[in-house]
Formats: sequence, C-alpha cells, structure tokens
Amino acid sequence: MKPFTFISLIAFLICTALFSGCGGGNRGKAGNGGLPPDYTLNLTVDPKEAGEVLLTPLGGKYQKNTEVTLTPGAKYGYEFREWAGPNRDEVVAKDDRWTIKMDGHKQLVASFTKLEPNQVATPIALPLGGKVTVDTEITLTTTTEGATIYFTVDGTDPTIEDAVVYSVAGKPMVPPGGMTLKVFAVKEGMQDSNIATFVYFTITEQPVEEITHNVGGVDFSMRRAPSGLTFPFGMFTATATIDYAFWIGETEVTYELWNKVYTWATAEERGDGRYHFQNTGNPGSHYGGETTEPVAALSWRDAIIWCNALTEYFNAENNLSWDCVYTYEGMIVRDSRDANADACDNATASPGAKGFRLPASKEWELAARYINGTDWLPYNHASGDLSGACYPPERVTTTRIGDYVWYAGNSGETTHPVAEKRRNALGLFDMSGNVSEMCFDRHWADTKRRVIRGGDYWSKTGTYFLLVSYENWAEPREAYFTLGFRFARTD
Repeated sequence: MKPFTFISLIAFLICTALFSGCGGGNRGKAGNGGLPPDYTLNLTVDPKEAGEVLLTPLGGKYQKNTEVTLTPGAKYGYEFREWAGPNRDEVVAKDDRWTIKMDGHKQLVASFTKLEPNQVATPIALPLGGKVTVDTEITLTTTTEGATIYFTVDGTDPTIEDAVVYSVAGKPMVPPGGMTLKVFAVKEGMQDSNIATFVYFTITEQPVEEITHNVGGVDFSMRRAPSGLTFPFGMFTATATIDYAFWIGETEVTYELWNKVYTWATAEERGDGRYHFQNTGNPGSHYGGETTEPVAALSWRDAIIWCNALTEYFNAENNLSWDCVYTYEGMIVRDSRDANADACDNATASPGAKGFRLPASKEWELAARYINGTDWLPYNHASGDLSGACYPPERVTTTRIGDYVWYAGNSGETTHPVAEKRRNALGLFDMSGNVSEMCFDRHWADTKRRVIRGGDYWSKTGTYFLLVSYENWAEPREAYFTLGFRFARTD
C-alpha cells in the first residue's frame, strides 16, 4: 500500500544511524542484546527484482517478542503493494511504518506491483492504518506531480464520479469505530493509479484520575499514572515497565507556585529549616512573563530542593507527615548553592518517600506517550499529537503539533502561560514544548549530567528535541531560560 523510492529508504537508514547516538543508553542496540536468537523471520520479495525490505533491527533472527520494523523499498518501475504469506495478518501499521512481533517463527512476502508505462503512482497514506484516535486526519500524497487524488471511506472502490477529491483542507478523518479508506490518483494523459486500501481502528481512551491540591492559596493539579504498565521506551524495540502508580503534575511548575513556595522556604524565621537557592527563578523566558508561565532560569539543584520545600510546606498546611524525597547522608537537602554542590549532586531519592519530587525519565516518557495504557504514542511524535511524526526532517507529517505544543513554529520565541494548548491523553499540558523539563536521572552518556525531556519554545520540527523518546541533558548547576520542570509523587 505504501510505495517507497530508494531515496526514502536511504534517508530511513541515515536517520536510524543518527538516532542510535542520541536516543539513550542501549536504544540503538535494542533487539538481540547479545543473547541467542529464538525466532526467525523469513521474508521474501515478489517479484524478487522489484525491491527489498529493510528490517530494524537487522538480522532476521530475534529474541522472543522483539518488535521488528519493516520498511519496503521499491526499485524504479515498481511500487510496494501489500504483505502476503502465512503471517501477513500479524503485520501491524503504526504511524508511518509496519511492524511484526516475533512471538514465533514468521514467514512474510513483500508483494510489489510493476507500474505500467505512463501510470500515475499510487497514493500513500499517513498514518498507514492501525489504531488511531477519533478525528485523526489522514494525509494523502502521490509522487506523480499534478495528479488528483480521490478517496472513499466506506470500503468501496473509488471512482471519479463517486469519490471525494482530496485536498489539504478536505482530508479524510477517522470516525468513531474506524474506517476503511480506499484511494487512487488520476492525471490527464496518464493511466490511473492502482487502488490502495488503508484500514483504521479507533483507540478507546480510558478515564484518568485527577487530584487538585492547594498550597499557600495556589492550586495545582496532578494526574495518576496506573501501576503495572509496560510501554515502548526509546526509538524502536526497547520497553520499560513501571510497577507502581505515581502522580504527575498537569502543568509545568508556574512561577506563581514556585515563588509562593520559595518565599515560604527562604524566610528567616524558619531558622535551621531555612532553604537557600542558587537561583531565584524567572517568570518564563528572558523577556519576563506572567506568573502563570512556567518558572525558568533555575537549575536541577534548585528543582530538587524546591520539591523538598513543597513537601514540607504542604505538610504544614495539611497536617501531613510525608517524607521529603531528597536526602544526603540522612539529612534533608535544603541548600542548592554552589557551596553545597556535593550534597545536591549526590543526594539520594528515598524510594518509600511520599513527598514531591522530579519524575524519573521512564515516568516522564510513560506520561508523554500515554494513550490508554495499552496503546502508546510513536517515538517520533510530540506528546499528545497523533496526527503525524515531527521527525526526521524529510518525514515530518504532523498537522496538529501546534494544537499541543509551544515550539519554534508558533511561540514567538518566548514562553507562554501553561495549559493554553490541548492536553495529552493522560491529561497533561506542554509535555513537548514551552520549556524543557528536568528529570532526576543521571544521563546515560555522562553521569555528571542530568536528563531533561521535552522541547522548548525554541525547538523545531525535524529535530529530536520535541520527541517523546529523546533524552537531552544539562549540567546540575546550569540554569537556562528554556529549562523548567514539573513534579511527580509516588502513590
């Protein structure tokens, strides 16, 4: 259904190679992991001279439950048609790629069709099919310049007389329950294209528990991520499991909330319990903004001790005794100044503490990719945006990223008040934009650095900064106007 030229195949190989160096510890090596393979994928091409199929991970032999990405590439004069063979029904469309799960030996045939002389190229659909949310827009393209695309959404073969003309303003949208999309393209003086079929199913969203707290007269809300979820972590085949429930903030920490806690924590009358910060924080970007914009210009060290301060302030106002999460040599860390750098940088996160804290990188990715606990956002999307990929540059297909993200394309190079864009499926705002967000983890490439996630108001599509799967980094003492945080709490 989706023809590829060798140019697109080469591009896919290049971006796969690039990402293996910027995704996270073992992401580029996911797959066999050095262990003996369990199952074989026997894949043939019909006709054999028509093209080839790239397998990711490479090899053809895989450990049990490895998810293999299939990328067909057609030679000149051919186009990819469909999957055939005994296991064809196990090939799953996911956004802009096909996958198959290796839970046994598999046998597939990649069927290509020879184009007739002067024939219009069959249209491509993005997403290719599979599970999508209700009202997902489908983008249709053909490599034949000047051709007109027609489509039907009821499973009938399209004709010029009975089908709908495709346009950027008139894209097919997936209704509740899904649809079978059929498309073809025509151009005067050329033979009509073949008809392609794309099948879509709609994802069932699950209700997410919400709780609202108040401290110092400022409300903040959190969403609960259920326990026992296994989800894709990184680019392709790696997964992670979180066996406990946790709460995560609906928004990035606003300057209003930051300053309320900061003022309470740094008051002289607190005596030995007084907090000290290296940075005072800023309402948004370097231009300065509203108090409802995310706090920025603070460091990772500032963020972890602020979380301790929030816990103590919240306990005092609500007659609770939640333990502070971050300690050093058994003492609560209350000082983020450079003179106390060793204590901050070597602070431990108490696993049983119920206080507020930075999210772990895995927790952040679960929350960013969440759809319903069974389905997950693809690695190359911005959080919440199921319309299409925002990476790599030659495959940017998103049509709704601006509905969810403040980024270079719409921010005006500054931060904005939180919660002005749409929520993702877990009910969280701004996960991939506005400011980047700090996590507690040390970065896999340099343990002196700490993981930061999500994009910011300078981030562009076609780069990896906006992706739900990318782990960036910052030094623990560095404070940027593009850097903020949201907090979490173990249930």
